[in-house]
Amino acid sequence: MSSSPISISLITPTYNERENIALLAKEVFSVLDGNTEIDLELIVVDDNSPDGTGDIAEELCVKFPVKVIHRSSKLGLGSAVMEGFKKSEREYLGVIDADLSHDPIVLPDLIMGLRDFDLTIGSRYDADSKVEKWPWYRKLISQTGVFLAQKLTGVQDPLAGYFFLRREVLGNMTLTSPGYKILLEILVKGEYRNFLEVPFVFRNRQFSSSKLNVKEYYLFSKQLMLFSLRKLRRDKR
Repeated sequence: MSSSPISISLITPTYNERENIALLAKEVFSVLDGNTEIDLELIVVDDNSPDGTGDIAEELCVKFPVKVIHRSSKLGLGSAVMEGFKKSEREYLGVIDADLSHDPIVLPDLIMGLRDFDLTIGSRYDADSKVEKWPWYRKLISQTGVFLAQKLTGVQDPLAGYFFLRREVLGNMTLTSPGYKILLEILVKGEYRNFLEVPFVFRNRQFSSSKLNVKEYYLFSKQLMLFSLRKLRRDKR
């Protein structure tokens, strides 16, 4: 007897991704075309992009199972992911960047991994992973942050923006991360027994620019400090 398909919502936050959003949708649904084991909807959470990304996303609804959430202003990646989680009525949830850096080719591996794992992560730091054309300063910043966050979680890439989970992993937690590393909070607070990391090619973005800035790095540093204190208190019990 075959099991029912995995019913999953894939969340993608957008801000000025006009050139990318249609390409992302085409790639995602092309990879899953004919796959009867996965039933996926794409939820676009747009922060009132001045370039009209939200309108382009609405046009995709005619061709693909896409939902669009229009927000009034640029409220941040973390809150966009949380908004998408709330909008979804499905048992499984995922997150992918809209800038095409996360290769959809590994979607089946990540999603089907949820049959056996509570959490699956697209890892940039697996031995078989590859990062395309990353400037040395971004690589240094990322590796420093990952090294520190690894100590908290035991995960190779705890700052990944490409991840999937069973809804129950969130439990009753209130996600508070305003910044771009919501996975770290889920790893620290979530209710999960196991996780799977899947290597992939982290591609160089083509049309949009990085949304990371000094404020985002400050928020991550604050987040890391708070979670470290939380872990220390828990370990002392």
